Amino acid sequence: MAKELTYQPLTNIGLNGLNTQSNPASLDPSWLTKAENIVLRESGRISLRKGFKQKVAPSGVAIASIVEHNDQGTKKIFASHGTSIYTVDFTSPATAFPSSGADVKHTVGSTTGDWQFINFNDRLTCIHEDVVPQRYDGALGSGSKWAAFDNATRPPTVSSGEFKPSCGAGFYGRMWVGGVAEEKDVLHYSALLDADDYTTASGGGSFDLKKVWGKDDIIAIAPFYGQLAIFGRNNIAIYESPDVIGSMKLNEVIRGVGCIARDSVQHIGDDLVFLSSTGLRSLARTSEKDKVPMSDLSLNIKDTLIRNIGQSTNVKSAYIENEGIYVMTFTSSNITYVFDFKHLTPNGGPRITTWTFDLDREPASIAYTTLYGMLVGQKDGGIAGYEGYYDTDLAGASTYTNASYTGGFETSWVNLGESVAASLLKRLFMVLEGGSGATLALKWYKDFSVTPSKTTSITLNPTTTGSTSLWGASSSLYGATTVTHTHDATVHPSSSTYKPVYGLQEYRTSLTGSAKNLKLSLDIQSNGYDASLQNLTLLHKQGKIR
Repeated sequence: MAKELTYQPLTNIGLNGLNTQSNPASLDPSWLTKAENIVLRESGRISLRKGFKQKVAPSGVAIASIVEHNDQGTKKIFASHGTSIYTVDFTSPATAFPSSGADVKHTVGSTTGDWQFINFNDRLTCIHEDVVPQRYDGALGSGSKWAAFDNATRPPTVSSGEFKPSCGAGFYGRMWVGGVAEEKDVLHYSALLDADDYTTASGGGSFDLKKVWGKDDIIAIAPFYGQLAIFGRNNIAIYESPDVIGSMKLNEVIRGVGCIARDSVQHIGDDLVFLSSTGLRSLARTSEKDKVPMSDLSLNIKDTLIRNIGQSTNVKSAYIENEGIYVMTFTSSNITYVFDFKHLTPNGGPRITTWTFDLDREPASIAYTTLYGMLVGQKDGGIAGYEGYYDTDLAGASTYTNASYTGGFETSWVNLGESVAASLLKRLFMVLEGGSGATLALKWYKDFSVTPSKTTSITLNPTTTGSTSLWGASSSLYGATTVTHTHDATVHPSSSTYKPVYGLQEYRTSLTGSAKNLKLSLDIQSNGYDASLQNLTLLHKQGKIR
């Protein structure tokens, strides 16, 4: 009797994101063993990440820090590179970093530009471990609006000229700082509503953490559920009632777990996430480890992430609220991890994907802003926004260069359902949306081989008859497939949310050979349009017993 053909849908393909920790042979198709330059949509669709379009022409010096500051009711973007801190003029991309002016601070004593920017009491406080704190105050007169910390109001335990904290936070009416070179385990707090005065006479003071956790360095400080969390490298101290100094007392000490990267700490809802020596962790879950099943948010990529930590702890991060993603980049290596907190995996962690970038477009800093969404400060000195589906470079005032990037994934091993007989591979059906003109490279692997059996190239050609304009007519700006830039008359794919959405298209490709287990790899090259995989279905038939 002839064997029947089997249609095997790969349901929930990639739904749980990346897993490099478990044995690939033991994973179901909801897990991916590679997830590069992709995002996972609400319905589980695998889509290309957006591109990064330069809004500021490269300066040649890495943008090490970015922040949005509300200056007297006007929101501004501040950025640092080298020895300078600037406001950024996005309307003049070729000269976005002014050489002079009240908002510019030059020669601040550090070449790294690795500042922590803190918005507090309508001012911008800037902290760097090698420099006395700097302050921007937009309410000052017509001259410079920058001032260095007044040494006369330093903490009484710190020597003259040595007040150079490495981290801080402005909450509960005070500035809290730590990591001063002379006493890295002492927490200092300012006078009420005065980030510049740490004298006891004015209401400033300090807490010696050596009495709490022994010898350790303060790495980061942040509010937590109405409390104050102080992160050491190997310990965490949580104080309650920080809004009333007289009532402030130690609530909890978490030993053996600490933070290794100041700029990894981010608020996600009421929780704090931070990078420890063993991975990305939740403070709420770590604090309540007996009540919550998983505090390690990177459990599915644990060993891979630890290897990256071993290479460098120079980490920048941001929580992109409108996307629901925590983005963490290792600035010394071309790897960025994206944690999707809108959708949790069965073991309680966020879904994970990775992003990579071409040389010099790699992030040196990341920030979330209400003005522009996610901004990335690049190693080449450019500043890019998360938009479109090209990685776009800007040269001078008006010359744009679009560069494609590749987004792709690799499935776990799919068992074809036969224990003693290999299945004859017949066909793969793929349903995709968008990606007009993009090239898809398909590889398939058989029976745990590390070498692909074959690579097939497919050009995506969704039918335009199935496209719909979500806003306005197809010829209007909001419905157009392309936009002509007025400054240089160049034509670019529209990055508008409301451009036409191309209908679904099924693609079929023949598979050859036989196998008991199959793994698929798909890579799509961006070309200005989104591309999303909807589903995969395998067609095979039982072969001879072997």
